[in-house]
Order: sequence, then structure tokens, then C-alpha cells
Amino acid sequence: MGKVISYIFISIAALIVAYFLFRGISSWAQGYSWQEMDWQQRGSTSISDFFAASDIGKREIIKNGKKCIEYYAYKDGLPIKIVCPP
Repeated sequence: MGKVISYIFISIAALIVAYFLFRGISSWAQGYSWQEMDWQQRGSTSISDFFAASDIGKREIIKNGKKCIEYYAYKDGLPIKIVCPP
């Protein structure tokens, strides 16, 4: 009985580690700089911002005649933030 519980615990722990490893690699593969990943524009990037990067895309848009970068959610295409040059 103890071996079964130990095996289940190890399996669940391995799945959790694999999930965070996959999310981390997916976030890193997006190629965003640490400053870009400040999705709430608080002035600093948290680890949750880093993991959220795997669910956020980037596209160029024109806003008020300027070329801007829009970051959007993959799930629904809604904008997360828009960054325009000064």
C-alpha cells in the first residue's frame, strides 16, 4: 500500500514539474524581452507575467498614424496592451 501511494505522489509531482517546464519553454520560445512581458504595465515583470507570455501574441498595428505593437491573447484575439513609439 505504501508503494502505491508513493508511486501516485511521484507521478503527480512529475506531471506538475512537466507542466511548468512546458509552460516555461513555451514562454521563452516567444522571444519577448523581460521588459515586454510586463503585461499589466506595473513597471516590473513577475514570474506569472513570464508564464503568461506563452498565451500572448504580437502584431503590428497602425494607431493614430503611428506604427505600434499590439500584444493580444491567443484565446480570443483581444488586446492585452499596445505599445507605440513616443
